[in-house]
Amino acid sequence: MTEYVALGAVALVVIALGLLVWFAYRAGKSNASVTTAQAGTASANVVTQKAEAMAQAETDKPATEDDVLARLKGGMA
Repeated sequence: MTEYVALGAVALVVIALGLLVWFAYRAGKSNASVTTAQAGTASANVVTQKAEAMAQAETDKPATEDDVLARLKGGMA
């Protein structure tokens, strides 16, 4: 009878270790997925900021040569 109890205890330990390994694997996979998503978000933010800066520069550009000269003389260029 004690052999069955010992066998049951060993089986429980093996199952518990298997579940622990499975849980750790899933947690690591989720962490990698989150890290990848955050990197993608940061990259997209950089691209968006550059596009916004380019659009603003296009909007703010002087329309004529006289405007360019006025901005240069005024120290705003």
